[in-house]
Amino acid sequence: MTVKNVVLLAMLLSAPFLATAMATSPEQTGQDTHVVIGTLEELDMSKMSGKLKTDLGQTVVFTMERPELFKGLSVGERIAIRLSDQGQAIRVMETTVPELPNPEK
Repeated sequence: MTVKNVVLLAMLLSAPFLATAMATSPEQTGQDTHVVIGTLEELDMSKMSGKLKTDLGQTVVFTMERPELFKGLSVGERIAIRLSDQGQAIRVMETTVPELPNPEK
């Protein structure tokens, strides 16, 4: 193998790792984050906090510094929230309930 082929092969093999590292925009803040999906149960703009009920029935409490993230949303809507490890809402995305196939009898 020539040096050119070795370099090309190394670049091709490392591409997925580089793409994953570059696509993680929340890490730009230096915070660890996670996404929680569920139904918005409570949204208190005066206290800058809210509650989300997950599909597993757990209640997740979060705080917000940017209430504009929740503009146009109302209690009862299904959403996905990216939270910091401190429970701070970083990003909010509306989501739909996935259609499940009918169980075969």
